[in-house]
Amino acid sequence: MRRIVSLGAMTGFGLLAAGCSQVAVTSNTLLNGTARIADATTEAVRETSQATTHSTRNSFAQTHKAREKFVRSQYAMLKSEAARGSGEDLDALAYMMQARNKSAFESRVQAHYSQLFSGKPSADAFLSRLYKVVGTPPDMTAANAGDTLAAS
Repeated sequence: MRRIVSLGAMTGFGLLAAGCSQVAVTSNTLLNGTARIADATTEAVRETSQATTHSTRNSFAQTHKAREKFVRSQYAMLKSEAARGSGEDLDALAYMMQARNKSAFESRVQAHYSQLFSGKPSADAFLSRLYKVVGTPPDMTAANAGDTLAAS
């Protein structure tokens, strides 16, 4: 009987020791995986930050095509925020339009709400209306060089 208890105790100790090594391996794996995720996130934030900090006049966020995509995806929110005269999407559009004065841009959009949002214009048609109301952004062609984005 003593041998059985002794054998059982040794088996239990062996299983316990093996379990500890499994926990250590699992913990190390989790730590390494978490570190890799943190490194990837940090790198993504750094690249995004550099892209927005060192943007050029023709960066993606400030081109007509980018504005079209933005208007197409955010039209309902832009319409709602334009009626109020402020909002995150309207702020983003002001940035994309390279507006010198965001508050003036938003006020002008609100003042011309019915002209801008009448019917259900395509994104390109909406932008054409917007360019007439607030001026043409600097990234547009030289043919529109006489128009400037409203600062007041």
